Amino acid sequence: MTEEILNNSFQNKISNFIKKKLKYLITIAFFLILILFGYFFYKDVKKKNEIQVSADYTQASIQFNQKKIDEAKILLENVINKNHRFYSALALYFIIDNNLEKDSFKIINFFDQILTIKTIDKENLNLIKIKKAIFLLKLEKNEDEIIKILNPIINSDSVWSDMAIKLISDYFLSKNQKTKSNEYLELLNNKIKK
Repeated sequence: MTEEILNNSFQNKISNFIKKKLKYLITIAFFLILILFGYFFYKDVKKKNEIQVSADYTQASIQFNQKKIDEAKILLENVINKNHRFYSALALYFIIDNNLEKDSFKIINFFDQILTIKTIDKENLNLIKIKKAIFLLKLEKNEDEIIKILNPIINSDSVWSDMAIKLISDYFLSKNQKTKSNEYLELLNNKIKK
């Protein structure tokens, strides 16, 4: 009998608690459902954006192959402006490789824009920096600017460090600055020995 009284008492306490807190419980449940809905909506929108960026890049490639250069260029620039961690850089490389943009300042700005994308991992950012440096080398830009881009990679543990050192060494060698070239080659040899 005491057990039955205890059970009834416990059930009454729970029942009274629920009645008193029903408004709060409904509010909490509502917000939890709203958060779940928002999360799934966000995931759905993100997935659709991924698909759209991929489709735009593919369409640009098709347009280019059909000799619709202006349409391809517009699509590729749109892909770059969507700041996608993969396709934006790919679109820029497509523009550069196919010489679709004559304005080097615009291409440099595209590089800078892509380098600000937070979802790109560090090693891929270093690769993009190297490609920017190569682009600047072809333009025969200021060597200080090129060194400024490459030095953080050279002084890091990046997988691209050796490539950056070799690139800057070759640059100095092409400018008949053998002393500077040898300094970087020695740096490379020291890194290899470690």
